[in-house]
Amino acid sequence: MSTEKNNFNRKAKVNPSINGFLGLVSFSTRIPIKRYITIEEMTSSVIIWPYIGLGIGIIAAIVAYILNNVFGFTSILTATLIYCFLIWFTGFNHVDGVMDMGDGLMAHGEPEKRLNIMRDSMVGTGGISTFFIVATITIAALASIPLNYIVPSIILMELCAKLSMVTSMVFGKSDTKGIGTEIKKGMDYKVLVFTIIISLIIGYFLLNISGIFAVFASVIAGLYLSSMADKKFGCVTGDIFGASNEIARVVCLLFIILNLNLMLL
Repeated sequence: MSTEKNNFNRKAKVNPSINGFLGLVSFSTRIPIKRYITIEEMTSSVIIWPYIGLGIGIIAAIVAYILNNVFGFTSILTATLIYCFLIWFTGFNHVDGVMDMGDGLMAHGEPEKRLNIMRDSMVGTGGISTFFIVATITIAALASIPLNYIVPSIILMELCAKLSMVTSMVFGKSDTKGIGTEIKKGMDYKVLVFTIIISLIIGYFLLNISGIFAVFASVIAGLYLSSMADKKFGCVTGDIFGASNEIARVVCLLFIILNLNLMLL
């Protein structure tokens, strides 16, 4: 039986728990969790990962509100500080994925060679350049959001970032090693559909039609990255999950801006 069919028929390990939630919080943020948590507990709680992103977005939105309304910072300075805060608060984990993916994509040769380069701890020109592109577009997009929409946009973009990440888990081929292989077992097609529906409701609540388009865009970003990873690397890895998080954030923002501009015409 093919890997793709195995992935389609595989049933996710879904059994959310306090320990699993705390493990994902510890993995996703700098919040210290002094508690022993197994990888199995985290895997069975992957379904709540997008909502942890929602919480991260709420924290970042509060920071943005203070920077704009209390300190009176300009939009570009606020956007830069918010992006820096997010990559710091999330422990630079996902940024590392972007850079590793960039290095792998820059290489020539068979998928196995690209995969080995992506796993290399050294960062090359491809990785630095990819991060620069993602970072500059993210900051510019954040700065382009109208002030009266900035708070819900920041909240939604972090939900969408995690939604894209779990999407790439479902559709990409499994790696043979690494924590990403285990985490991937916590999602399947049915769980993903449920998660997308809940995310669409939240997106509509936050930004109406713009929020719905942003959620769909983040899912498409995850689908594209998992398909690209299968072709270029032969599988999806933890680095691809991290890259999906960072790239979906900027995709979400771009679709919010596009829809807001169309609405305001």
